[in-house]
Amino acid sequence: MFIKAKHLIIAATAAASLMMAPFAAKAGNSNYPPSGRTTNINLAVASNFYGVPPSNSAITDIINAFVTANPNYTVTVVDNGATATLEANIINGNKAKVDLFLAADTATPLDLYQNYFRLVSSYNSPGFSLNLPPSGNGLISFTPPLYLFNYATGVLAFLSNTPGADVTCDAGGTCGYDPKVYSTVAIANPDLAPYGVAAQTVLTGRYGLMAPLSSNPSVVEYPNITAALNAVLNNTNPVGFVAMSAICSNGTYPTQGTSALAYFPIETDPTTGKLVNNYNPLTQGGIAINNRRTSAQDTELAAFVAFMTDFTTSPSPDSPMITTLKKYCYSAP
Repeated sequence: MFIKAKHLIIAATAAASLMMAPFAAKAGNSNYPPSGRTTNINLAVASNFYGVPPSNSAITDIINAFVTANPNYTVTVVDNGATATLEANIINGNKAKVDLFLAADTATPLDLYQNYFRLVSSYNSPGFSLNLPPSGNGLISFTPPLYLFNYATGVLAFLSNTPGADVTCDAGGTCGYDPKVYSTVAIANPDLAPYGVAAQTVLTGRYGLMAPLSSNPSVVEYPNITAALNAVLNNTNPVGFVAMSAICSNGTYPTQGTSALAYFPIETDPTTGKLVNNYNPLTQGGIAINNRRTSAQDTELAAFVAFMTDFTTSPSPDSPMITTLKKYCYSAP
C-alpha cells in the first residue's frame, strides 16, 4: 500500500508540473515584453468613452498614462462607435482583431459571455499551484479565469446650442427638455447605444412621448452618442441628450457656448420635490475578446485591465483612472 501510494504521489506531482509549466514560465519571467521591445493590444471603445481625441477623450488619457508607466507597452483603439455596433463587429468575425471591448453598458459584455463564449477570453492569467509534501494532506490552489469587469459610470446630459439659453432649472429657465419648446431633439439610436436607451427612458417616462420614438418627427436618432452631440453643436438640432463626458472639462460642465442640464438616474423633481427615476444607471463594463495573443500580450492585457480598475482615491493620491473619471464627469462603478 505504501509503495502504491508513493507512486500515486509521484504521478500526481508530475502531472501538476506539466499543467503548471506554461504558467510557471510566464510568472518567472518579469521581463514581459523583453527589454527594448514593445507589445500592443487592440481596443474597441464605446463612443462616449472614446470621445473626440486627442483633446476630449477619456480613453486617450488612460492609454497615455498607461504607456507612460509601462514604456514597453502600446495600446491601439481599432474600433469605436455604438456599443451594439461594436458587438456586431466582434460577432461577425472580429476583423479589427480586438483584444478588449469597452462597452457603454454591462449588458452587452454579459451577452457576449453568455451567448458567444467562444468569442471571449479571460483577461487574467489563470493558473494552478500544487504542493504535495512527503507527509500531510498537501495544498492545491487555483486562480480562476476572470472575464467581466466594470470601469466607469456615466451621466446623461441635456444640451442646448442656443447662446445664453438657461436649461438648468434656475429661475426663469426651461428646466431641461420641453416638447412644447423644442422643434426637434437629438438622441443616440436606442437600438444601438445605451445612452440612447437612457434618453428614450427619459423622453417616454418623464415627458410622455410615445414609443417608438423613431416614429416621432420631433425625435431624431443618430447612430451613436457622438453623432447626437455633433448634431447639436452643428445646429442640426437645437437640443439633444448626450453623454456628460462630452461636455465636461476638468470636472466642470458645460463647455463654452452651450447650456446643459445633468439628468441623473435618480433625482428630485424640482417642482414637487419627489424622487424621479429617470433611467437605469449607465455603468460601463468590459470584456476580453478571443484573439491570437502572445504571452507578452496576455500579460499586457492583464496589466491594462488592472490599470483601468484601480479606483484608489482620497485620502490616498488618486489613481490615473480616478483622475480621468473625475476629469470627464464619470464616477467609479
